[in-house]
This record gives sequence, C-alpha cells and structure tokens, in this order.
Amino acid sequence: MLAWLPGDNVVPGWTPQGQPRHFVAANLWEYIDGGAEAYLRFDFQEVVAVTYVNRAAGLEIAADLYRMANPLGAFGIYAQELNPAANVVAVGGEGSFDRTAFTLWTGPCYLKLASDKDDPQLEAGLKALAAEVAKRVGGATARPAQFDRFPTAGLVTRSFKVIPKDVLGQSYLTDGFEAKYGAGKQTWTLSLVPFAATSRAEAALARYRDFLSRNGRIIRNIDAPGSGGFVGRDSHDGLVVAARSDTSIAIAVGPPSERAGVNALTQMFK
Repeated sequence: MLAWLPGDNVVPGWTPQGQPRHFVAANLWEYIDGGAEAYLRFDFQEVVAVTYVNRAAGLEIAADLYRMANPLGAFGIYAQELNPAANVVAVGGEGSFDRTAFTLWTGPCYLKLASDKDDPQLEAGLKALAAEVAKRVGGATARPAQFDRFPTAGLVTRSFKVIPKDVLGQSYLTDGFEAKYGAGKQTWTLSLVPFAATSRAEAALARYRDFLSRNGRIIRNIDAPGSGGFVGRDSHDGLVVAARSDTSIAIAVGPPSERAGVNALTQMFK
C-alpha cells in the first residue's frame, strides 16, 4: 500500500512527513473509534495513514488510504460518506472535492485527503495527490453494474448506496443496492437485493410480505412485473410495491402511487 502513496516531490511541493501508520480490522477502532463498524461492514482490510506537507505554502494534508476486499466495498464506503453538495471530479472511479477535503474510490481502495486550513493553494495539492494515488492503485473504475438496472427518471443525484446488511431494516436482506427518487422532501426508496438462487429470493420475498402484514397491511397480490409480488402499506413508510424476477427482488418504499412503484420495478427487471 505504501507504493500506492507518492513519495517525496512526486507531486511537486508535497512530501510525506513522519512514519506512516497502519491499521487492520482488529485494531481499526484505535484509529477511527466510533466509525470503524461502518468500514468493517464494507469488508475493510487495512488502512495506511500519511501526512503530506508543503513547507513553502505552510500546508498539511492528512491522507488515509483504505483497502477494502473488492471494488464494491470501496464504492460502498465512498458513496456512504459522499457529501451530496461536494463537486464530483473525474478521477479514479469517482472523486469528490469540497474546499479542504477530497475523497475518491478506485479499484479496491478508498482515499480520504483532508486539511484543517482553507487556503487557495490547497485545491491544487488535493487534486494532484488524489490523481497520483488513483493512477498508482488502478483497478476497476466503473460503478457496480447493479446500478445500471435502476431507472434514471426521477433519480436523486448521487443517491446510489450499497447496503451490506439489514436492507430496509430486515436482517435477511443483505448485499443490497439502493437509490432515492423524487425531489425535495418528497423522496422514496428503490431497493434491489440479488440472491444466489431463485428459492432464496422467493423465501426472502415471503418473509418481507409476512413482515409487512404484521407491521402494516397487504393490499393485494400482483402477477407482474417479473414473477409478481404484492402491494402493501407500511405503518411508517406508506405504500410498498415488491416483486421478484429470477434471483432478485426489488422493493419500492413510499412511491407516489402504485403505478409509479410498478413502473420502477418493471424497468429494473428489464
């Protein structure tokens, strides 16, 4: 991992200072106490922390390079921590810049750069360091293919999320994908949960139907899209449309109408 971080003046003017720090899953809490669990959910492997200094400008940048088990985990933690108001930058898989900070994911890695000093010269340093790390890490730069199944109409910008556990609060729904639709406060959630076998998807949809019947009500069964499912109403989140196609289930929670939910699932199953 140290080879992925630039050395002295590889990025002109910026030099690593002091000894790098290294943490693995067993002691990550020593570095980010309170935040470690979120990283572990995305199959965190290790992190190297290095401080870069630009003595001429009097600036410092803290660099944390996290390695996850795969690009899906790297995208997942990046998307979870992404500031929707930040400026997206085309570097690596994707970068995000916000005055004194820069984050990016590429391959199996998630990079966080941050400074405690807001300075006009800082932006160039953050972007140059990020670009150099992305070049060194290489690897996958396309977002997870599952998101290509999500409809684009009404999609809330930068709302894609990877949900490793407890999709929609259900322990049996894992390794899911989620996006928001709508505008302002009138947003709703579309979730996709793939399974290894059709029987597992059928069982999961049946369990979710049972949950909804106990925490709301089932309005009716539907024969399509896909292999069908049901329409219901959650006591807290309102309208729900859920269905299965082959080894995946899709669930629309809070759509503005049953038709909108069915249309979203129909497009996803195509």
